[in-house]
Amino acid sequence: MQIFVGNVPLEFTDADLKTMFEPYCTVSEARIGRDKKTEASEGYGIVVISSKSEARAAVDALRGKQIQGKPLRVRVLKPGDAFHTSEAGRSGSHNFKSSGGFRGDATIRGTGAIRRGGQRGS
Repeated sequence: MQIFVGNVPLEFTDADLKTMFEPYCTVSEARIGRDKKTEASEGYGIVVISSKSEARAAVDALRGKQIQGKPLRVRVLKPGDAFHTSEAGRSGSHNFKSSGGFRGDATIRGTGAIRRGGQRGS
């Protein structure tokens, strides 16, 4: 399972993130990321844990924990989430990929009546 951790301080490293989770679960992989689009004062992390029960226990224990005066945002990622990677660790890839599930391409699909100028049955 993958866990998203938001509000991570910029000076945190992958090892710091892994150390934060180790009292609650066995961590397979921990990565820190930065949002390149904004000049944010915090980053995010992705933690990979093999056991569902350990992952849920870690999320419950660390959600809302104060780090440098800011609460951590911790949640389990689902396959359709934007930060979800496909079987991380298996391919060795560290790239985050988007799910592509959002239709933000302004494609409008209406009813048949609207597409045909209001005439039904023709």
